[in-house]
Amino acid sequence: MSASKAVATSSSSSSCSDDEFSSFRGKTTRKASKAEASSSSSSSSSSSCCSYHAFLSFRGKDVRKTFADHLYVALTQAGIHTFRDDDEIERGENIEQELKKAIQKSKVAVIVFSPDYASSRWCLDELLMFNERRKSDGMHILPIFYHVDPSAVRRQKGSFKEAFDRHEQQLKEEIDKVERWRAALKEVADLGGEVLKDQYEAPFIQNIVKLVANKLDRKLLHVGSYLTGIDDYVGRINQWLQDESTNVRILVLYGIGGVGKTTIAKTVYNQNADNFERSCFLADVAETSEQPKGMNSLQEQLLSDIHKRESVKIYNVDEGVMKIKDAMCCRKVIIILDNVDNSEQFKSIIGEQEWLSWGSKIIVTTPLKCLLSEGCWKLHIEPLSVEKSHKLFALHAFGREDPPENFDEHSERVVSLCDGLPLALCVLGSFLHRRNVKEWKSEIKELQKIPDKHNDRHRSIFLHIVFFFIRWDKDVVVKILEGCGFEAIIGVQHLLDRCLIEINERNNLAMHQMVRDMGREVVRQESPDEPGERSRICNHKEVFTVLTEKTGTKTIRGLILDMHMLREENENSVEESVLGCEDSPSMVNRLVGIVCQRIGNIPKTSSTSADVIKTEAFANMRQLNVLLLNDVKLDGGYEDFPKHLVCLRWLRFPLNSMPTCLNVEKLVVLDMRHSRLKHAWQGKSFPCLKILDLSHSHLLTTTPDFTGLPGLESLLLKDCINLVKIDDSIAVLRALVLLNLEGCVKLKELPKTISDLKSLEELYLTGCSELKVLPKVLMESLKVFLAGGITLNELSFGSRDVRGAWSWLSGREGPESTMFSSAFLPRSLTHLILTNCNLSDGKFITDLHLTSLRYLVLRDNPLNTISAEIPGLPSLVYLDITQCNNSNVILKVPTSIEERNRIGRSLTRLSCWLRFGSEDISSGREEG
Repeated sequence: MSASKAVATSSSSSSCSDDEFSSFRGKTTRKASKAEASSSSSSSSSSSCCSYHAFLSFRGKDVRKTFADHLYVALTQAGIHTFRDDDEIERGENIEQELKKAIQKSKVAVIVFSPDYASSRWCLDELLMFNERRKSDGMHILPIFYHVDPSAVRRQKGSFKEAFDRHEQQLKEEIDKVERWRAALKEVADLGGEVLKDQYEAPFIQNIVKLVANKLDRKLLHVGSYLTGIDDYVGRINQWLQDESTNVRILVLYGIGGVGKTTIAKTVYNQNADNFERSCFLADVAETSEQPKGMNSLQEQLLSDIHKRESVKIYNVDEGVMKIKDAMCCRKVIIILDNVDNSEQFKSIIGEQEWLSWGSKIIVTTPLKCLLSEGCWKLHIEPLSVEKSHKLFALHAFGREDPPENFDEHSERVVSLCDGLPLALCVLGSFLHRRNVKEWKSEIKELQKIPDKHNDRHRSIFLHIVFFFIRWDKDVVVKILEGCGFEAIIGVQHLLDRCLIEINERNNLAMHQMVRDMGREVVRQESPDEPGERSRICNHKEVFTVLTEKTGTKTIRGLILDMHMLREENENSVEESVLGCEDSPSMVNRLVGIVCQRIGNIPKTSSTSADVIKTEAFANMRQLNVLLLNDVKLDGGYEDFPKHLVCLRWLRFPLNSMPTCLNVEKLVVLDMRHSRLKHAWQGKSFPCLKILDLSHSHLLTTTPDFTGLPGLESLLLKDCINLVKIDDSIAVLRALVLLNLEGCVKLKELPKTISDLKSLEELYLTGCSELKVLPKVLMESLKVFLAGGITLNELSFGSRDVRGAWSWLSGREGPESTMFSSAFLPRSLTHLILTNCNLSDGKFITDLHLTSLRYLVLRDNPLNTISAEIPGLPSLVYLDITQCNNSNVILKVPTSIEERNRIGRSLTRLSCWLRFGSEDISSGREEG
């Protein structure tokens, strides 16, 4: 969409997304109405006759690509409109005239005296004009002595003497002019100025910017010495601010704390305030409004800036709103509201958008994406890239864009901790500036994070996610949190709105590392010295100590213990100390452990008797509701085991069956993947259980009796290679939505009663190579059916009649018969995946009449030649017939299809496959 279209549609839609403004490439134009023209004329008449705030004069040969360029960028970023003179440009009479005009229309001259400055006649001519304007109308001149002594400039010594000697030899006929240059040089040097000696250029440049701003009598907002990664945002916002044709007058900058929202807002304010009749920056609105008479003081500051009066008194908020309305309605204003955390604050300061005069703009910074919903542009400020993070940190820590060689590794660690947050990078970089390597190691270890501030009503939800549910499926987490008694849907949405969490493309919860660490620090501060008295514990060493020393208390709501990981950490502790990686837990070691385990270089460590924990260690944890264990062995009775558990993930459960005395009837999620279970349980009841995952339990032969699980929604038995029977009681699972039996290679039949599962939407049978009997009728509710690796022509059905309801397996006789009709497939199917099923009759595709089917995968089947249309699949967007070696298929596909016959490329993962669960008990993502 073009810029003009984006503007035109903005008035008709209630809210404008970031994408709608991403197409801005320049200022849009429009024909103004008479009223608008009048307003524009009034605005322009109030502006100064000066076109530039500053004229930057320098000898290009010396500093064009270094100091002068950096100074120009700093002045521009501060909103100081600067003319940059480059004496290396080829010049003619027109250029000379333009330079004279620029000097006449500049308020301040910034002259950089460098060693070769006096060699340039153009520089000296400009100097004459600056000095004449200084004398005639008081032009401000700021001399900068760049690697030259002011006395050498004043008295023309050194390189300045050599330059004037050459001028006198070459300009014998214009010796008077040379003398005027000398006089001007002495007079300007006598004004004093800024001298760069043995110091960093960045703070020196920032001081020059302040001096220029003071000479202009402008209020500049401090934005720090190094601005990295904001140019794109600033450029887009500037275009919006300068575009008077748009009806969108409010911009919301949202993102997590410390991501740079305020810095961006200050930068665009500095650069654009002079283009408006009045300007105001209200800092930290949320905190100020909480103070006594805080909202009144914000209104008073706004009115004072608009009226340009020292003091305006407001006695109540309603009075202030009406006064602000009267003040803004007839003026073109720019107002920044920094850190707003609820819409009432906005309304108390700005009132209604309709009150704004034409051309006025409001910018709001907030952590809340949903702060304003109508008539505004919302721009998400994201963390810095790794490259820009390294640059920003190095500038603050070392005053250069890359660290010294002996600080490379330590800088890498700090940058990874900050995870792209500019505030953290600046603070830590400045904190570590000029410290030695030993101090770096010590300070990195001891650095404390500032706890995050958010609504107390959602504190427990936030902390549960921080400790246990990052990378878990969002829907699974909601079920668990609801089981814990929380209003989970509202709470999770609240955290999303505040940008404290995100949901990725797999529907998994994600969180910025800095936010996660802040949350964990909040809990650590509950009891810094006694982990057993905190509400949550996720450090494996601390958890192991609490359990072995039996110091756990009723305060604990959740804990996580991975003995496999703990043993790896202990084995690597000596190496960590040598490398200086002493902080725990070590993400590097976790990744190394996972990789090495998968490639088989490190044998799996077995438990020792010292690793066994007594069950009585849990006796006092009466409020424990989340327990995540991996490779943990418990010894003792389970009578006093926590009875309020909502989520129990116990990977590699060591027993052959669940203890009869284990009473966990409030469970919502039971995850015992990779267990040693042979028979899960007898006669147990889990009335609240919604998800049961016994995948990869290689000793399991039969499923449990399901009569005690009336609310079960997901049953996962993937890769239970010795499972031979599904209990007939599965018919009672009226709420079951997902059944995963992938890789159950010894399973020969499904119970007939499976057809009674009226809610079942997803059925996974891929890899059930021994399956011989299927139910006669597939569920009408089924949306996803995977049966890869099953030889369909060898199947029989409930009635042993291949021409029954599954008559799509029919027709030909003989062992090679694979032709079938799909007339009886459930019309509700959206995903059908039949890879490597020995299908040979390509007519199957054209006979499909499934109006909802979107994904069809027939890969690795010997389909024969066919040329036809497939009109029965109007919703199809993906068809995969790759690796069908005997096929010569030419199909006229529906217009809905997006990809067809992707040779050599695998099917994009489907959302229906992405279920919770992984080897890592702190992760909610299944690893394949």
